[in-house]
Amino acid sequence: MSTPSAPDSESAFAAARRRYLIAMSLGPIALVALCVVSFAGKRNRVSILPVLGFLAFALILLLFGYARRNSPVRWSRVAAISGVVAGVYGAVGVLSWRDGESRLLIAIAVLVVLSLVPWLAVRNAAASVLARPKGDLVGATAELSFALRDEPDGWFLIREDEVAVRIRRKVRRNLDDDHDVAAPFPGIAEVEVIDLPGGDEVEIGLSYAITPSAGPALRIRVDDRSIDLQDEWIVPIDEAWQAAEALRSRKGVA
Repeated sequence: MSTPSAPDSESAFAAARRRYLIAMSLGPIALVALCVVSFAGKRNRVSILPVLGFLAFALILLLFGYARRNSPVRWSRVAAISGVVAGVYGAVGVLSWRDGESRLLIAIAVLVVLSLVPWLAVRNAAASVLARPKGDLVGATAELSFALRDEPDGWFLIREDEVAVRIRRKVRRNLDDDHDVAAPFPGIAEVEVIDLPGGDEVEIGLSYAITPSAGPALRIRVDDRSIDLQDEWIVPIDEAWQAAEALRSRKGVA
């Protein structure tokens, strides 16, 4: 069975993604504008290195956001990071390049606007996609995200050509326990929905163990001969049936 065609889901996702890209670009564009305005002044024309630094940083923020354009679950976080960083740098630039008593107020305004506006705009765009049933997005290029049970920041992700598990745990201050593992579609040999009794330790890729509560889960057998990897993932998600159907549809198998 081939991947279904879903023009409505694709167009809805494309519209939300455009809103994300526009909102995410506000911070970098504001930094570029600030550089142009500041460098236009006579007293700053000899200080081109800071201006070039700001331009380079704006480009990095754009590339950072663009690389995550197909991952709606990350849009709000990316916009928040990009906006806050752009706001801080913009405020520092205002304080460095302007004189007078008004510069502090202008710097605060730049910080607040660049930090909040992109996040607010992206939050609505992400919600419009994530609120749609996962099945409606199977035919789109969106990264499908399913929350792992009992993991506050754990996700099972179905992308265009691979599946991935991403877990972020805060063990204690300045120490994280992160887990990232991915398998391409050709390396997935079997997908099965199972029921977990709960309380037992299972492995969720590359011997990373978790102890989920009772409920449905995906059992994924990985046999990727290109990298000589054989593994079995037990992925505890409440939407296991929906995830299995989405994965089979994108893989193009019955």
